[in-house]
Amino acid sequence: MRLAMTDEWSAKNVNAFLDTVDQGHTARCAKDSGEGGYASGFINFGTAYGDAFQVVQDFSKTENYSGEFDKYMDVLENYAKTGNSSTEGLDGYCEAWEKSSLNSDFYQSQVSVAWSEYNVPSQKYAKELNARFGITRAVLYDTAITNGPGDSSGSLGGLVESTNKQFSKDKPGDSESSVSVNGYKVDEIVWLKKFLGIRLKKNGSSDKDSIDAYLYIIEKQNYDLKPPVEIPDANGTIHTLDC
Repeated sequence: MRLAMTDEWSAKNVNAFLDTVDQGHTARCAKDSGEGGYASGFINFGTAYGDAFQVVQDFSKTENYSGEFDKYMDVLENYAKTGNSSTEGLDGYCEAWEKSSLNSDFYQSQVSVAWSEYNVPSQKYAKELNARFGITRAVLYDTAITNGPGDSSGSLGGLVESTNKQFSKDKPGDSESSVSVNGYKVDEIVWLKKFLGIRLKKNGSSDKDSIDAYLYIIEKQNYDLKPPVEIPDANGTIHTLDC
């Protein structure tokens, strides 16, 4: 459920995801609006962030790889190491990515990198908090993608730390679940709403659609993300995920 929901909010296209669960959301590739170079795949793996290179490198080791990215390997590795957002030397890269999306091994490479680079570190924070709800775990995973999984002030770890600093005593609530913060018991949904507010303040209006979608699920009290899950798109239209 976390993968299905949060990759959609990274791409801002609910309809495309619902219509093409397999190829469509792994095939996307376009110039990133920020500093990611080319953004591609179901969580917008960036050529400047290094995760796109990790996907391609993993794919190149599979049995069904046929050299689609060989000509780009050196450039991708260099941009990954330097954080360079240039797309010079990557002519045809998106076409190669889209073609490769027909390959099941390429899909698995995307999932493997998303899991190891974003899901695993994000769920360490969930464990430290003793978070029980699926919605909390989904938000942490999604934040690892949007802000990075590290512990700098603007990354997932920094946002968790900033949120925890807001609590200096027990904070009860109505969710019937508490997280452990600085030795205090804080209602899990109270903590999560505070975290989302801090993330929105950090990321600004570009993150509002994602935050609103999470708050909608919270309002519906579907904390465990039991299907069907209703989520709004950027236009406010409600869609249903049954996976």
